Amino acid sequence: MQIIKASGKKEEFEPLKIQNTIMQAGASEKLAKDVLKKILDEYKDKNKVQSKAILNKIIDLLQEKNPDIAARYDLKRAIMNLGPSGFPFEVYFSKILENHGYQVKVGQILQGKNITQEVDIVAENKLRYMIECKYHNKLGIHTKVNVAMHTYARFLDLKNQFDYPWLATNTKCTTDLISYANGINMKITSWQYPKKENLKALIEEKALYPITIIRSIDESSKQKLHEADIVLAKDLALYDIEELKIKTKLSKETLKIILKEAKMICKFRGEKNE
Repeated sequence: MQIIKASGKKEEFEPLKIQNTIMQAGASEKLAKDVLKKILDEYKDKNKVQSKAILNKIIDLLQEKNPDIAARYDLKRAIMNLGPSGFPFEVYFSKILENHGYQVKVGQILQGKNITQEVDIVAENKLRYMIECKYHNKLGIHTKVNVAMHTYARFLDLKNQFDYPWLATNTKCTTDLISYANGINMKITSWQYPKKENLKALIEEKALYPITIIRSIDESSKQKLHEADIVLAKDLALYDIEELKIKTKLSKETLKIILKEAKMICKFRGEKNE
């Protein structure tokens, strides 16, 4: 069976890969195998299936058993639901970096050699990085080499203030972009590149899920939480409900639902469910 990705690319269906990604979201091996079996039964007579259909079916099956696992499995779309502009992604990525030991500043206006520039994120951890964030809110889009070239041009104007340029994106990168970035010593963080410190891995290692992973959050609530500088679900889960009510102006009833789901999603990663 072939899987048709959002980009239009076709790949062979890999059952073990599906099972592993379900387990990475916190499911037990038994639950992952049960879900996989139902997927295989559902599409056994199909030669081609849209990846979105597989994803939605897996989430529906997980939702029946463990809503928290279903939410974590849908991480990629949760990030794409941060907002139509790139700014929420910049803030979110800065929170990820903070949790990994970086000192960060967002939206810094700096004077370069030739012009004044706004840098998405300034990050320091022994070295000082100029980070350009490229955000997409649709599936199937790859970040292309021209983005890296633009980032490097900005770095050259500011290079007396930084050690390295860094491009962060919530999508995959083209091979041309990766080749170009490696040639100029530009750090890249994309959805699954590099192998160990990609965006997905940085999030899952410390359960740094965005608040948009909480399925009960509507647009209005999301906006009010962002305005209160609450970006991570695990930070939200630590709040007292009365304090949160004052900070966000959301109703107690709404907050009860949101907090309950946030705490379920952000429980200890070592707890497995069947």
